[in-house]
Amino acid sequence: MSNIRYVPHPGEYIKDEILELGMNQNEFAIRIGTTGKTLSKIINGEANLTFEIATKLADFFGTSVNMWMNLQTAYLEYLRNLEIEKQEKEELRIFSYFDKEYLKNILNMEITKDNRKEIILELKKLFMVSNLSCLNSKDLFAFCRTSVIKDIDEKQLVLRNAWISFAMYKSRNIHCEEYNEKTLYKYIPKIKELMSEKPEIFIPKLKEYLSLSGIKLVVLPYLKGSNISGVTRWLPNENAIMIAINDSGKDADKIWFNIFHELGHAIQNKKRHITISLEKDKINDEDEIQANNFARNTLINEKEYIDFINNKKFNINDIELFAKKQNIPLFIVIGRLQNDGYINWNEYTEFKPKYKMNFQIN
Repeated sequence: MSNIRYVPHPGEYIKDEILELGMNQNEFAIRIGTTGKTLSKIINGEANLTFEIATKLADFFGTSVNMWMNLQTAYLEYLRNLEIEKQEKEELRIFSYFDKEYLKNILNMEITKDNRKEIILELKKLFMVSNLSCLNSKDLFAFCRTSVIKDIDEKQLVLRNAWISFAMYKSRNIHCEEYNEKTLYKYIPKIKELMSEKPEIFIPKLKEYLSLSGIKLVVLPYLKGSNISGVTRWLPNENAIMIAINDSGKDADKIWFNIFHELGHAIQNKKRHITISLEKDKINDEDEIQANNFARNTLINEKEYIDFINNKKFNINDIELFAKKQNIPLFIVIGRLQNDGYINWNEYTEFKPKYKMNFQIN
């Protein structure tokens, strides 16, 4: 039940006055110079009181026009307050989907019951929406064409849209050149050299190389429940591309595979659509298969990999020797072998570092 005091439509006052005069609506309409249909809509609350009708009422009753227009304004304010109350309840419901520790980190604010309205205002800026309920729309990113589950539940949809919107917001302050595929290919060997570095070293350099190639790289924390590992989006106003990744899974091999996977989307992004990569429950459509193949073949020479697995020698020394020949970290080969089913997921995990990223959100 609403706590907002009821304010009647001006039509209710007009109806009472007509009853007091002992007239019917058609007669009164004629006496003030309007039609019965117009008057009926106002009395029934189906139409707003116009300045023209307010003038006729003022002339008839000997009152001011402002008195009648103020009644209309008061009613509209009442409706607006009802809508605000409804919106606030809906926003609080959407707000409940978010991991509060995540919000604390990206806003650098404590989340309490008393400051939820303030928090929601800040989130609407970061997510670039007038209402958090706008995030509950499958059409928010209408030209998405990749591995997105069609029957996505409301919570996952909201969180997915929020994470992508946040990435878009952060990308606005990143400068980059216009997209150039040749330049990107030129920097790929340098990017691969970064795989042996820690995140605090490789992330700034990776951003630099990609910006020179026309790609804005946004690195954000994983938003629990969003089921998203990355997104690639064409920015037509800048003739550039945004790639956003997160630390989903924490494993170094997975994060680097995601980076090259999104680069694969950037290179094949000829149709200028948005591509969303999922953390799990992936759908392998054409775009995803091509991006996966780009990542696999760029990280490890495919022919040499086939020769290696055909030897069926997967002890750690052989794997390490193959990694050195490929000039890539050991964990990349281990992750590939695990993914392809040549070794178990629990084998050699001690050689797979987990990244601890320090995100600078603000």
